[in-house]
Formats: sequence, C-alpha cells, structure tokens
Amino acid sequence: MQKLFDGYHDFIKILVFPLFFLTLFGAIRVQQFDFTLVSHWLFSIIIILTTVIVVTMCFFRNKSKVLFSNVYKILLKHIGIVVCTSMIMIVALQVLILLNTQTPIGWDVGDVMNAVIHPRSGIEYVSINPNNLFLISIYHSLYQLFLSQGTSLATTWLFFQILTAIELDFSIICIVLFTYKVFNRRVALNAYLLFFFLFMLTPYIQTPYSDIAVLVPISLALLCFAGLETATHVYLKLLFAILIGFLFVVVYETKPSGIVLLIAWTLDDITRELLNKHKSRKTLNLIVVLVVMLSFVGGQYVANKFVETHSPVRVEKNRALPWQNFVLIGMIGNGGYNSPIRHTTLDFVTTKKMAQYSSQQISKRLNTLGFVSYLQFLAGKQIRNTDRGDFSWGQEGIPQPPFNRTKGSLQDRIRSVYLIGGRHQADMSFYYQVVWLLALVGILLSLVKVNPVKDKWVSILILSMLGAFLYLLLFEGGRSRYLIQYLPTLIPLSAWGWYVNTEKNIEN
Repeated sequence: MQKLFDGYHDFIKILVFPLFFLTLFGAIRVQQFDFTLVSHWLFSIIIILTTVIVVTMCFFRNKSKVLFSNVYKILLKHIGIVVCTSMIMIVALQVLILLNTQTPIGWDVGDVMNAVIHPRSGIEYVSINPNNLFLISIYHSLYQLFLSQGTSLATTWLFFQILTAIELDFSIICIVLFTYKVFNRRVALNAYLLFFFLFMLTPYIQTPYSDIAVLVPISLALLCFAGLETATHVYLKLLFAILIGFLFVVVYETKPSGIVLLIAWTLDDITRELLNKHKSRKTLNLIVVLVVMLSFVGGQYVANKFVETHSPVRVEKNRALPWQNFVLIGMIGNGGYNSPIRHTTLDFVTTKKMAQYSSQQISKRLNTLGFVSYLQFLAGKQIRNTDRGDFSWGQEGIPQPPFNRTKGSLQDRIRSVYLIGGRHQADMSFYYQVVWLLALVGILLSLVKVNPVKDKWVSILILSMLGAFLYLLLFEGGRSRYLIQYLPTLIPLSAWGWYVNTEKNIEN
C-alpha cells in the first residue's frame, strides 16, 4: 500500500512540476514585469529600493535579518490586532477607491448586472449562459431588498461593487482562519500578508461577478474542512461533512470550475486511507467522504429547485452553449475567449446541434495540430493562464466611461490606476507582478519541501492546484483572471512554503 501511495504522489509531481515551471517562466518574462514600461516616478522608486536592498545585503546583512525577524515576531505576537487594524484601513481604502472610480464594467459583468436590474432584458444572455443564473438570482434578491427600480444606475453599480469588496474581505478572513487552524499562526500570518499585498486592493473589486463571489462559499468550506480535521465527536464530523457538501453546491452553481478543491480533497482522503491501519477510523473517514458526496448531490437538487422558483429570468431551454464549445475555444488562438467561434456555434441554435458542431471541430483541430504541436500549444496556454499577477486586468471587454466626470487630483490619480487603460495601469500591474512572483516562489518551496505522508493539507492544496491547471488547459482560459477562484488554494500553499523555509532563521 505504501508503494501505491508513493507512486500516486510521484505521478502528481511528474504532472505538476513542468506546469508550474511554465507558470514561473511566464511570470518572469511577462510584459507586466518590464520595469522600463512604468512611469518615471515608479522607475525612480525601483532604482532607489534596488540600491537600498543591494547595500543592505552587502554591508548590513546580519543586522537586516535580525530586524526583519524582530518585526515579524511582533506581527506574529499581535496577529489579531494587526489583522483587525489593517482590515479597517483596507475597507476604508476600498470604499475610497469605489467612490472615486464610479465606473461600470463591460463583458460578462455588465451582462450579469443588466440581468440583475432588468431581468427581462437578460433572457438571451442567461439562456446561452445558464451557469450565471444562480448568481443573478441571488443578486436580484439583494437588489429588491436594498434598492428599487428608481435607484440610479451609478448607485446600483456602487452597491454591488461594495458588496464585492465585502465578499472579498470576508473570504480572506475565513481563509486566514483556515490556515491558522490547519497549520499554525505563522502560516496564517504569511497567508494574510500575501493576500494583503496581492489582492485586497485589486481592481477586481469593481466587478460584481462570480470570480470573487465564489470565494465566499469556498472559504467557508475551508473553515468546515478545518472543523472536520479538529472535531472529535462523530456527529460533529458528520455535521461538517454535510455543510461541506452544501457549500460546494453553492460553489458549483456560482462557478462550476471551483469544485476542483472538493475533488482534490476526496481523492487525497481516499488514497490516504490506504495507509490507515485502524479499521474503525478508516470506516469513519470513508463514511465522512460518502456523506459529503451525498449532501452535494442532495444539495444540487435543492439548488435547482431554488433557481426554478426564485429565478427572475425566464430561461429558454436548449439554448445553452455546451461544454464542448468551451473546449473548442480553449484549443484555438490563445486559448481564451473567441467571439467568431462563439457566434458560429450559436448559429446552430439548439444545444444538441451546437455540441455536435463543436465536437466535430475539436476532432478536426486535434488532427490538424498533431501531438507535438498540441503539446506546444498547451505549454503556451499554461503560461497565458497563469503568468500575470494583476490577473489580466483590462484584457477583456471594452473600457467603459465613468458615470461622472473626473473632479480633483485625488479622483484623477485613483482613476489613472484603477480604470482600464488608465495612464498608471502599468505601474499597478508591475507592482502586482512582483508580489505574484513572491507568491510563486513560496509555492515552489512547498512543492520541494512537502512530505505527502505528514503534510496532508499541503498535498491536497498541491493536487487542487494541479486540477486547476488541467481544467484551464482543457477549457477556455488564455488569461490569468480564472486563477482568482483558486486563490484559496494558491495563497495558503505559498504561505506554507515560506514558513517551512524561514522558520529556523526567524527562530534563531
């Protein structure tokens, strides 16, 4: 059994290492990491910081290590105060940003918001993209509860953008608590710092969409996983198992690709039982897995009934784009959204005919490419799927004008950074690319240091990351925005990697 377990994890390494090195390679060579494209003031800051770092490493290396360790220990000792005070500051900044951007977003975000406000006008969009119906139903209920038909469009957008920021902040707190429960305080602090510098002030707080909304049920499910790990009573374990199943129903209904984490946990739990010599414990663990699966299936039925009952949009049946369409899109061009293919597919009207057409085109595409060319295409697609730390902000849709004119220098500066095509967007992208590279280094350290037998949750997170990579390679990808839903996997993994590689230095 041990050989089978080891072989299973060796197979995962064989798959994940090449894909991850493509990600790291892409993140280093991506245009957003080119410091010659940033503004003059940021270029000056980069030169000054680089000089300070070089001088410090050459002449004050030991003293700087001691200083860093002492600061880190203070943050660790007062982690509760650090998180609370910094979160208050972040919330204030998020509100300040949203009040000053005051801009609608195009692409799917605009279509979703249109369906939330005017359900009848969303029939065409939702019939073709029923995967967003659950989110539209939830948001429309909130719209009816807190707003009204007379509310201005600017106020409505601001409401849902603030809601998006709340979803993000809540999710981050849950993920940090998860890392604290499953790992320790240091991993939790590392995770919080990575989130703080990488994503808390992301321009994506302007997008009321499934990318951030799905983080809420995923982060709550992670907390339930932590509860499952620490619970000693059988009934409490079963309760957590039921909650996990129901939460992943919400994940699936919000963004189907988000259930990769559940699949990774299930596979790891089942394979780990191969090493379990305690029959009673093995039986209980397998029952827990079964309960999660059954609650997911039962919850799916409840969710479907909820959507049927509370959906504000009447969906035309047999109009939905089939999954084969997204596989086809993922095989052509840069592997991302492809308008000509989408419109050609929609000309076949019914889902069945669209699926047949897409399947035929997939077969033709594979025959045209051949094995080597397809492998080369996938290598390039893996890079495009994961290379950008700004998560491809501005790559999609057409920039929309703000609801009001720019007034004052503060609003001008905020809009120059946060609006698509702003004159300082390159500065923001460069900053996020630096932090993204630090996060990737942490993940690499985890891949090198993990012990599959001892480090259960690190193994689950690695398998989940592999699942995310493979999913985005198979289906529509082509930009790193799709990685947002996997941050609850990637950030704790990076945080653990930095922890195991700096623990002794900080102690000393």
